[in-house]
Amino acid sequence: MLPLTPVQHAALAADTTLFLIGPAGTGKSTALRHRLLHLLQQGEPAYTILLLVNQPEHEQSFLDTLHQSGLGAYGDLKVHTYATLAREMVQLFWPLVARSAGFARPFQPPTFLSYDLAQLMMWDLVTKRLAQGAFANLRLRPQQIVSQVLDSLNRAADNNLTLAEANQRLLETWRTEEGNLRYLSDVEAIAEAFRQECQQNSLLDFSLVIDVFNRHVVNHSEFYTYFTERFRHLLLDNVEEQTPAGQQFVRKLMGATQSTAIAYDSGGGYRRFLSADPTLAQRFRQECHTVIEFKESFTATPGLADFGFWVQNQLLNTHYPVAAAEQALTSLITHRYRREMLLDLPTHLHNLLAKGVAPRDIAIVGPYLDGALRYSLTHALREAGIPFRILRRRSSPREEPRVRAWLTWLALAHPAWDIHPDPYDVAEALTLSLAGLDPARATLLVDQLYEAGIPVLSPVDKLSGRLQERVGGEHLGRYEQLRLWLVDQGGRHTPDNFLYRLFNDLLARPPFQPEPDLAGAAVCEWLVKTANRLGAAAKPMGLHTEADIGRALINGINQGLVTADPPELGDPPDPDGVTIATLYAYLLAGEPVRYQVWLEAAASGWWEIPRQPLSNAFVLAESYDPAQPWTIAEDYHIRNELLSRIVRGLTVRCREGIILATSELDRRGQRQDSPLWRALQPLLPA
Repeated sequence: MLPLTPVQHAALAADTTLFLIGPAGTGKSTALRHRLLHLLQQGEPAYTILLLVNQPEHEQSFLDTLHQSGLGAYGDLKVHTYATLAREMVQLFWPLVARSAGFARPFQPPTFLSYDLAQLMMWDLVTKRLAQGAFANLRLRPQQIVSQVLDSLNRAADNNLTLAEANQRLLETWRTEEGNLRYLSDVEAIAEAFRQECQQNSLLDFSLVIDVFNRHVVNHSEFYTYFTERFRHLLLDNVEEQTPAGQQFVRKLMGATQSTAIAYDSGGGYRRFLSADPTLAQRFRQECHTVIEFKESFTATPGLADFGFWVQNQLLNTHYPVAAAEQALTSLITHRYRREMLLDLPTHLHNLLAKGVAPRDIAIVGPYLDGALRYSLTHALREAGIPFRILRRRSSPREEPRVRAWLTWLALAHPAWDIHPDPYDVAEALTLSLAGLDPARATLLVDQLYEAGIPVLSPVDKLSGRLQERVGGEHLGRYEQLRLWLVDQGGRHTPDNFLYRLFNDLLARPPFQPEPDLAGAAVCEWLVKTANRLGAAAKPMGLHTEADIGRALINGINQGLVTADPPELGDPPDPDGVTIATLYAYLLAGEPVRYQVWLEAAASGWWEIPRQPLSNAFVLAESYDPAQPWTIAEDYHIRNELLSRIVRGLTVRCREGIILATSELDRRGQRQDSPLWRALQPLLPA
């Protein structure tokens, strides 16, 4: 371990309440980790320490520090995000708070809904309202409406607002979107119906977990007794990424502990779309007994720091010194088309590797990572022999062909479920399931043997001799084996068990797959876990038969269900490879590196914020003045502020230099010219 600085030493033994503030890379989290070690070395039992982190991934760095210390057992240490702590405490104190929280059956144990299960429930309510004429003329897909109504519920809970209060705040302040205000009554009605259904059946989505914890558990005398008797020390990392509800919890109980240490990243606040409130978190500076400022960066050089301030000066009209900004730019990759840019990128990476830079010391970040870009980029890196790993936050599983394929076989094995896969999906499933079968012959089989109206696969003897010869005997034999297996196994298993057997007893074995199918195994594991979670929550959700569960699973994924736990596809990610991530995924979970590649630096995605016509995360923030209308000027300012934070967040996580890589035209053939690109023009070589 590196020796601690005097500032970090000062953070170890401070008593009562302690506030650590400074940019990323200045050693605040390291100070917290060593404060944890200091407490344990002083004989404090791990049982009495509560550590709150912002992301589950951040837990590992604290545990690694403990591993390396040789202190011995520390299994009683509680490491949580605020959300996981809330869920655990709601479950523990459920008998004491269920009735007062409005649940119709307080004697019924709670069923916690993951985000994907909450989407399935919300989908039913949204589609019924759409059939009644709700959201008329709103240009959003039903799945987008589902996610935005859930966002409204979550943001209300995160900001200590009731549903009615959140809706009223939007009505009073969100004037720039007056055309969308008429939809808020539909949003409120659906959200209320969802909440009532949850309270009727002891179901808790994320919003209800937070609401019950903050309004009922934390305020219960028995919880206060439990907390004060259990925890003597509280450590909180990245409070700027914490929601107002989480901050309120810390504020209420920090005085009840013997010591509290809170770290604040002065350039953070990247989770504002997820209700993080960095402005509100600044109040801890006045509320803590001791404030320690961290100024010396362990990562960014003066050139990189100036580079970040250069962009901030351009966007926010500030006046920081930026004399060394040009030193941060290592090279520039510009081409007319994205494909040319991606093909040229590996050459620049090999130049870095030839200088002794390890792949893990390089990160490729960009505003988006759509399927086409991800495929082209990873293909270029594989061709160049450069290892990589992808950081992903959320994805839509239906975009993965194997997910669609395995669900197609689940549907065809159960024709009574009345799900009719498209012929294209059946042909794709055959191609992925029968080794060596090309799309043309798979399409031929589907044209002749698939009856979509029933839906069933017909025996191969319905093919003429000429067509059987074109397809080939081996492929026909495997097709028939698969067809008979579906007929035999359909209706005999729960959906999760069926999917497990489909892959492990059939599709993963020769002759279907002569080589190990790692991508198929990852998809199978994810589908089995998802189906298992759905089965466990089925009865409270109103799904009473295996057919109900199967239909909900298939339709939910096909409709665009989004998951925060996507399957890992292909070869296992190389932990020592180049990191590929979207901006926010990298800022929230990525480690500092020597070099960064800013992909599509001229794309408007760097400056854009998600379009959400049914909600507004900034207006609903507790620190936002509800008397202040949300104007176009406010929208413009928040975009510039977020981009400035993104750029400074990247530069303080980079030690040596930045490679800008962009294309003149985007994937649609339109010219790219973003505020970031314009801000950087004076620094670019002529």
